[in-house]
Amino acid sequence: MDGVGQLIEGINALEAALNSNRVKKVYLFNSSKNTSQKLKQLIEKIEKKNLEIEVVKDPKKWNFHSRHNIVGICIDKKIYNETNFEKVLKNKILILDHIQDTNNFGAIVRSAAAFGFETIFIPKKRSVKITERTFSIASGGMEYIDIVLYNSIFSLLKKIKANNYWTIGLDMSTKDKIKDINLTNQKVALVLGSEENGISSEIQKKLDLTAQVDMTENMESLNASVAAAIAMHQIFIKK
Repeated sequence: MDGVGQLIEGINALEAALNSNRVKKVYLFNSSKNTSQKLKQLIEKIEKKNLEIEVVKDPKKWNFHSRHNIVGICIDKKIYNETNFEKVLKNKILILDHIQDTNNFGAIVRSAAAFGFETIFIPKKRSVKITERTFSIASGGMEYIDIVLYNSIFSLLKKIKANNYWTIGLDMSTKDKIKDINLTNQKVALVLGSEENGISSEIQKKLDLTAQVDMTENMESLNASVAAAIAMHQIFIKK
């Protein structure tokens, strides 16, 4: 996979792609008399960049998802692989192990962008596919994240540790809490397991530690994207 994000749907995602200078052409569905102020501002930005806007008035000729009235045709967003991932490493990175749900992945990306986790690793196989919907759910977050594909999480963790990262697995069954960890002067790699099974015991053995987010005993667990957002926020405020 060389790139993704050729089609960007929705105001927030398109605005972020515009800021990244990836947009080549815009399609606008002009069916609403009550155009939002945010959409008007986005159109003004597009016009200032002298980009072509094709207005579609006939609903039958709108070839995009009906929930969006503006889309952009864009230059590909580059996807990296293990052989050149060092060039996109930041102080806080996220490693996903077989997240399958598009909504979860999009929400995780959005939170990662909000809390400064600028590099996300996902496996090449048995993982969520990056689609137009991913960009839409991430609400612009994909533009601020570098995606790296990996083959084996075990070899990846070895390489990450060689780059002096502290690997922390998010696991709700452990007693240790992220809020209690001293992260001063530490580069952090937060590892998330699959929605159904979490992080396997084999992977946990390869991590520096596992920790959970602080919560009451009323609920056994949280949705993967919610838990990830809380964990990333706790690390964000610590660093």
